[in-house]
Amino acid sequence: MKHLRWSAAGLCIVALAACDSTPVEPDATPGSPDGTLSVTAPVLGAVPVLNDVDGHLYDAVAEAGGINWADARTAAEGMTSGACQGYLASITTAEENEFILDEFGGGAPLLGAPGYWIGGFENLGTADPTEGLMWVSGEVFDYADWAPAQPDGFLTQDAIRFVGTTAGFSSTPKWEDAESTELSPGYVVEFDGACTDEALLDIMLKLTQGEGPRNINLKSQGKIAAAVLSVDGEFDATTIDPTTVTLGDGADFDAHVAGNPHGKLMVSWPDLNEDGLNDALFHFNTQDLVAAGLTAETTELVLNGTTTDGVEFTGTDAVAVK
Repeated sequence: MKHLRWSAAGLCIVALAACDSTPVEPDATPGSPDGTLSVTAPVLGAVPVLNDVDGHLYDAVAEAGGINWADARTAAEGMTSGACQGYLASITTAEENEFILDEFGGGAPLLGAPGYWIGGFENLGTADPTEGLMWVSGEVFDYADWAPAQPDGFLTQDAIRFVGTTAGFSSTPKWEDAESTELSPGYVVEFDGACTDEALLDIMLKLTQGEGPRNINLKSQGKIAAAVLSVDGEFDATTIDPTTVTLGDGADFDAHVAGNPHGKLMVSWPDLNEDGLNDALFHFNTQDLVAAGLTAETTELVLNGTTTDGVEFTGTDAVAVK
């Protein structure tokens, strides 16, 4: 039986976190004397996370050097994912707030440090800082997760962001009001629209390429995608049997390809790197990976599978787990 082996960067693992999106071309080297094939392929970029409860997608955008609230609002409203329109996250329930913190952490790991902007704001001149609060989405402002002593009532503080606080022995980002002209390290985007699992698949097909280890949150209820690229004259990724594909730390047992609500395996065959060849894109539930042994000590994930004509293949890529 012939075996294919991907080099360290050869398995394209997509995590739900921001990364560089500089396009790079895949590089293939000839088969080695032992019959293996070494392929160096690009690592793909981030995708928004689907919240199964409200059907919305969410993403966190880090900005080097910081960004003010107005610019963050403009940037968020300029983003789309498929049919889903972006805007600064308007957090209306404790469950939604917890989901965002589980996925993105609020961007404020240290006590007192400013975190990501969200879509809450207040018209200046309101005497009571708890009155006149609004969401950019137009939703009713009837839920908040303020940090201690917040909002603190300064009339120039007209926007809301996460801030680092402590609860017990751990850092727990809460909300604070701040001047919209101040700089924060990024912002949280919410996408409204028909954001079903099928729509998420369509979005994943439009991924950009990037570099670096994939960040994975152990609490995430989302999905991780792993891509295998076809190599002209060497390997046809569309021949992979998705029922044989697993992802994990290399130990038994590993996670299998996720199924959608209709029981169909979440796999597609797009031309990810636009080289005229269809590639393979598989989707795995993060919690299936956790059940299979993923921990904060895991530094790489291994994808195994077999083609329909009996060729086994393996790929690995670096990950950062928290």
